[in-house]
Amino acid sequence: MTRKERLTERNNQVRKMFYELHGKHKEWRVDAIIDKVGEKMFLASRTVEAILNYEGIYGDAPAPKSQLQLSL
Repeated sequence: MTRKERLTERNNQVRKMFYELHGKHKEWRVDAIIDKVGEKMFLASRTVEAILNYEGIYGDAPAPKSQLQLSL
């Protein structure tokens, strides 16, 4: 598996974890969920936010039309 493939898989796992936590804990604020994902994936909160919003180098794949991007 190439480095790009590993990073793409990581980014997909970050997005999946975020949406799972958001579904389970609707009462949590978005930034609390981002912090929790960052802790579990050993990433900075800003990195998690960039991955979720497909920003810059984290735009590894086009955003799915079925998921709404976060405006943070």
